[in-house]
Amino acid sequence: MERLKGILLILIITAVAGYAQEMWTLQDCIDYALENNIQLKRQKLVSESARNNYNRSMIGVLPGVTAFAGHDFNSGRALNYDTYQWENREFQQGNLGIRGRISVFGGFQNYNNIQQHRFLLMSRLEEVDRARNDISLNISAAFFQILLEKELVEIAEMQLEVSTLELEAGRINFRVGNIPGGRLYEIESQVAADEYQLTLARNNLNQSYLDLAQMMQLEPGYDLRIKVPEIIDIGEAAIMNTVDNIYEEAEAVLPQVRVAEYMLRSREKELAVMRGMQSPRLDLQGLIYSRYSELAVNPVDGGDYPYSTQIRDNRYRQLGVTLTIPIFDGWTTRNRISNARVSVMDAQYHLDETKQSLYMEIHQMHNGARNAYNRYNSAEKAVIAAQEAFNYAKEQFGLGLINFVDYQYAQNSLFRAQSNKVQAKYEYYLRSKILDFYLGESLAIQ
Repeated sequence: MERLKGILLILIITAVAGYAQEMWTLQDCIDYALENNIQLKRQKLVSESARNNYNRSMIGVLPGVTAFAGHDFNSGRALNYDTYQWENREFQQGNLGIRGRISVFGGFQNYNNIQQHRFLLMSRLEEVDRARNDISLNISAAFFQILLEKELVEIAEMQLEVSTLELEAGRINFRVGNIPGGRLYEIESQVAADEYQLTLARNNLNQSYLDLAQMMQLEPGYDLRIKVPEIIDIGEAAIMNTVDNIYEEAEAVLPQVRVAEYMLRSREKELAVMRGMQSPRLDLQGLIYSRYSELAVNPVDGGDYPYSTQIRDNRYRQLGVTLTIPIFDGWTTRNRISNARVSVMDAQYHLDETKQSLYMEIHQMHNGARNAYNRYNSAEKAVIAAQEAFNYAKEQFGLGLINFVDYQYAQNSLFRAQSNKVQAKYEYYLRSKILDFYLGESLAIQ
């Protein structure tokens, strides 16, 4: 029995220790999401496909070499390649060789094709970084939402605690006849309303945890718990920088601009490839060939003529140059050039749109951060004033100098002021962290 108790105690201690280790920081959440996100994995596959295409384009400049061999069993009237005469009999013969071809000049199509796929690969790699950033930002927003909901739960708990203490005092006063029953019922209704607000806040917190767990793609039913940062600094350093300065840094740091820039350069090289199709093409080809035949006669002594000797004696080498000049292809090349030119213009518009969207995004984030900072300062003053008003109303209510409606109004005003302060605090902190992220800093918090 004692041994069983010892085992149970060890299991409990292990479970408690395991629970303590499962407190997730923001960086833990981001790292896990980046490791397990399916969309990010698919984006990486797209980049791998682009890398394969780039490697294939580089290999395309190498010579094309083909080896061939053939062996014929002839019956009836067939051509004897050794004498170049027709023979009406059964015999065997064959040939073998190596053929090679390399492009000497083709309007720089090979070079431009390599550059096209290189820029496309770079664009795909930047797309992976962009997906990583999007995931990190979404995880951060969900993480801060949990922090917000946790503080709202704490405020609701304090609100309920105050109402519960007021109810206990009211019941004592009712029993001694200091307050009528109607006032006691009003206090009980306030406690019920505060319990409802606490339930609502806890439900919102649970939903926020669920949202974060799903973003991280955790297993269903996993009991996610986050580590609350030790310090949430509310300073105006994040909004002291101008929008233009932030944009200049972000344009050099964030991948979405480089995605569009590399795609534009890839389209420009594609256009160069299409234009190269109008250029004359110069190819160099070579051939090494030999043949053998069962009917062949040794030219030296007319005796036996082995296949190996025939192959050595019948060796043939050829080196040639081919010049191909395009004259008319039914406007096919012209249409391809026109479509490639349209793709370049579209890529340029996409780059301009990306820069414009980024600037607007930074401007809105900066403006939102400034507004949240101002709201936080105002809410902080409102909390102080509402706390003093509530303390005064509580004293007056206890003396019976004000009715319950005035007391309830003061209490609700304090609750709203505290909630507004918390919401403004986390909205500003999140926006300030995103502005720092635009400047190349990490989203992680301690």
